[in-house]
Amino acid sequence: MVEFIHRNYLEQAGQFQQIYSASSITDAKELLKEKPIALILLDIHLKDGNGLELLAQLRRQQQMIEVILITAANEAPAVKEGLHLGVVDYLVKPFTNQRFQESLGLFFKRKQTLQQANLPQEQIDQLLKKPADTSSDPSAKLEKGLSPETLERIKNAAATLKRDFTIQELADASNLSHVSVRKYIQHLEDRQLLTSEVIYTKVGRPYKIYSMKT
Repeated sequence: MVEFIHRNYLEQAGQFQQIYSASSITDAKELLKEKPIALILLDIHLKDGNGLELLAQLRRQQQMIEVILITAANEAPAVKEGLHLGVVDYLVKPFTNQRFQESLGLFFKRKQTLQQANLPQEQIDQLLKKPADTSSDPSAKLEKGLSPETLERIKNAAATLKRDFTIQELADASNLSHVSVRKYIQHLEDRQLLTSEVIYTKVGRPYKIYSMKT
């Protein structure tokens, strides 16, 4: 069930071509040999060993795959070791989808920034810091590619629906693309300005509905 939930969170991000699952360190090592992996969601307590040992081995082998630790282990030594081994983030179970999406945001931001040949001090500083809390102002520090005008258009469209809505319904109401609306929905969700719920059906994949906070 936990694996299903995390996979669903990843699918909602809509940014990954392939998602693989490994229930043990042995399986993970085989996947790493066969597949080009960009991000690992890594638990610490695995049935055949310790996830931190796998992470340490990857670093000794100079494999710079990004890692988000997802674990129930909140002991300070485990957190310290994870940070020293260069994890993108450290999530203690249970956590919300919003918190999970924040971690993915850190991953994508790091990936994009580190593709540059040279980094000014300002960008290095941003890599080493968590995003500032801008929940009181949904248009403050909009991510690259987002505009205040489009954000306002989406909020107005959401208000006209007067009920819970899917991303596609909001896209239709605002006359914008599904991809564009998803980006703004993520921005609003990150700032806790809307609520969401995953709907599970007997047939087909689960889907997500949203409602604006009043």
